[in-house]
Amino acid sequence: MQGGIRHPVHISSIKLSKNLGISQQSASRYLIQLVDEGYLDRRLAQGGQVVTILEKGIMILRKEFSEYSLMFGTKREIEMKGTLETGLGEGGYYISKKGYMQQFQEKLGWEPFEGTFNLRLNEDEIPKIEAMRAAEGMLINGFEQEGRTFGKAWVFECVLKSGSRSVENCAIISPKRTHYKRVVEVISPVFLRKKFNAKDGDVFTICVNLGDI
Repeated sequence: MQGGIRHPVHISSIKLSKNLGISQQSASRYLIQLVDEGYLDRRLAQGGQVVTILEKGIMILRKEFSEYSLMFGTKREIEMKGTLETGLGEGGYYISKKGYMQQFQEKLGWEPFEGTFNLRLNEDEIPKIEAMRAAEGMLINGFEQEGRTFGKAWVFECVLKSGSRSVENCAIISPKRTHYKRVVEVISPVFLRKKFNAKDGDVFTICVNLGDI
C-alpha cells in the first residue's frame, strides 16, 4: 500500500496497471470506481495522481488484515488496551435475564455480576477487535422472555489487568457481529469497579483467549 494508510500516495495509472497486472484503462477505471464508492480520494497531479485512502477504505483493509492474520497466524491470545467509561446501563439489564444467565453458567462456569465493565479501545486496536470477532467464541443463543425476543451473543474469555492486579474470570460479550465498534463490554462474577477501585478514565489491559485457531 506504499504507506497509503498513513499518508497520501503519488502513483501513475501506468505503474498501478503494472503492479496489478492489468491494462492502464482498467487501472484508471478501478481508481475512479473506488473514488465514487467513497474508499479513496484522488487528486490529479503531474505524472499521475495523489491518492488518499479514506476511512471507509481503511476499515475494509483492516478487516481483511484481521481475517488473514487469523487464517495464517498461530496466536491464540490477543492483548488490547482500553479506557474505562460509564455505560448506559443497558448491558446490565440484558445480561441479567434468566435465559442468558443460565447459559453463562453452563458455558463459562459462573454467573456475571449484573452490569458490564465498558472499555473504549483506541483506533489502532480495531484490527484486534476484528480478529477477536472473527474467532469462534462461545455462542449464547437468543430466547423469548416476558413477551420479548432477546438476541444471540458471543462471549470471549479474557483476563483483565491493571498494573499488578488482575481478574481471570472475565469475558467480553459481543451482542452481535458488529464491526468497528470500539467499546467492548466485559462481564465477570465480581463487581469489577469495586475490585479495582476503578474510575472513568482508568486504563486496563484485556488479554483475550481466542481458543484453537
